[in-house]
Amino acid sequence: MDSITKAALLLNAVRVPNKIFLRLCSDYDPVELWHSETLWEELKIPKGMRERLSEFLASGWAEREDERTYQFGANFITSKNKDYPPRLLDLPKPPVGLYVKGRVNLLLPSVAIVGTRKCSDYAAAQATKLGRALAQAGIMTISGGARGIDSAGHRGTLSGNGVTVVVFGTGLDKTYPTENRDLFAMILERGAWVSEYPFGTDGNTWRFPERDRLIAGMALHVVVAESPEDGGAMHTLRRARELGRDTWAIPGRINEEANLGSNKAMNDGVKTLADIGEFIKAITEGQRQVSIDFDGRENERSAPELDDNEKIIYSLLQRTGARSDDDIACESGLEMVDVNIALMTLEAEGLIRNEGGRYSAV
Repeated sequence: MDSITKAALLLNAVRVPNKIFLRLCSDYDPVELWHSETLWEELKIPKGMRERLSEFLASGWAEREDERTYQFGANFITSKNKDYPPRLLDLPKPPVGLYVKGRVNLLLPSVAIVGTRKCSDYAAAQATKLGRALAQAGIMTISGGARGIDSAGHRGTLSGNGVTVVVFGTGLDKTYPTENRDLFAMILERGAWVSEYPFGTDGNTWRFPERDRLIAGMALHVVVAESPEDGGAMHTLRRARELGRDTWAIPGRINEEANLGSNKAMNDGVKTLADIGEFIKAITEGQRQVSIDFDGRENERSAPELDDNEKIIYSLLQRTGARSDDDIACESGLEMVDVNIALMTLEAEGLIRNEGGRYSAV
C-alpha cells in the first residue's frame, strides 16, 4: 500500500473533507500524516477527527482495511486516481475515495434511475423499460439498489445486457436490503458496486442521503420514476439540480400520493419523460449544434454519433477546459492511441478545438 492510498483510507474513514486530502498531497509528503500531529493542525483537521485519526493510526486500521479490500476483490480509488469519477468533484463535499468492486469504467456517460421503494406496478414497469432501453443504447445506469424503482432500473438494464452500477449506503460487505443479494451478484457480472464507506459500515438512516449525493454526482442525467414529496428520490433530484445535471421525471396519476413529488417537479423545471424512445434520442443526440456559412447564416445539423471513448473525452473537456493529450489520457484512463484517435474524430466533427497542443470543447 502506497502512502497516498494509506492517507486517503484514513482521512476518508474519519470523514475529512477532500480538499484537506488534496492539500496534503500537493503541499506535503503524505507519510507525514502519521508522524506529525502538528501537521494535522496545519491542515485544519477538526479536533474530533484528529482524535479518531489518532486511534486508527495506533490500531493499524489502515493496513487491515487495505487487506480487507484486497480479500474482498475490491479496489479503493482516491480522488487523485485516474479512475475516480471526475463528475463527483462537482459536489460540495466529494469523498476522498471510493471502494469499488467490479471492472467498469465509472467515467462512462450514465443515467441515474431513482424512485420510491413502495412503487406502483406501472412505475416499476416503466423503470424496467427505461433501464432496458438505456442498455440497448449503450448507456450505463446508476441507482441505489433499494427495493422498488431502484431494483426495477437495475433489472431492466441487466435484461438488456447493459452495464449498471449500484451505489451502497453501507460498506460493500453489508448487503442491504438482504433480499437483493441475488440482484447484486448479477450486477457484478456486468457492472460494479460502489461505496464511500469502510468495510463493516452498517446502513444507518442518515447515510442514505449521503449515498444519494453520489448517485446525483456520478450521473449525467437523473430520472425520477415515481416519488412522494418527502421521498429520498426527491433528495437525489434536488442534489442533481444543484449540480446542474439534466433532470427528468416520469408522470404518474395525480390522485396518488406516491406521485406527488415527481409530478410537482415537472412544474419546477424538471423535464417530462413521456416517451422513452424520445428520451433516449434526446440524451444521445444532445442539443442542436450550429455551423456558420460563409454568408453568416446559421445551419442546424444533428449531433454526431460518438463512441464510448469519444463520449468520455468530450465530457471531460466540457467539464475541465483545455487539456493536453497527456492530461486527457491520464484523467480519462484511456490508452494514448485511443485518445489520439478520439481527438481526431472530435476535432473533425467540430466539437473540440486544438490550440497549441491543448484541446478544449467548442
